[in-house]
Amino acid sequence: MAEKGARAELEPLVRQKYIETGNLALSAEAYGVSRQSASDWKGRTKKPGETLDEWDKARERKSSFGLRMETLLERELTYAEERLAGAVEGGTLDNLSKLGALVVKFKTIENTGSGYDKGKVFLENLQWIIAWLRENDPEGLKTLAADFDALMMQFKVELLGGAT
Repeated sequence: MAEKGARAELEPLVRQKYIETGNLALSAEAYGVSRQSASDWKGRTKKPGETLDEWDKARERKSSFGLRMETLLERELTYAEERLAGAVEGGTLDNLSKLGALVVKFKTIENTGSGYDKGKVFLENLQWIIAWLRENDPEGLKTLAADFDALMMQFKVELLGGAT
């Protein structure tokens, strides 16, 4: 069971787990919190006159994220299609391609009901940042490269207890 007074530390963790799973009991159990405490924390976020509390609103936003990305892609594709042939810049086409790939990933996740590999997504984003810096800000890339090892060492010390 969680220590008394650990609400400030545990509530955001339980909330995030609830947003991901939709199961309050499981979310509370994952962090050693009673289901009643989690229910109380969740209930405190409901505003008078509203049907959903903030936890459920966040859960709805998360579940609609893929749909929102698909709508954005459709809007941007329509805009690009309405332009004259050759009038769409390469960068715009590249961004549309990336957005399309994200929509496909979200649809795959929705259809299989599985989660996603957070480490893989982090590395993909890091690779994108590096590619962007290489093309648009070579000095920024040098700064990232110079600081990257120090950041990784700090991470290992803080979160992994120095393990490599």
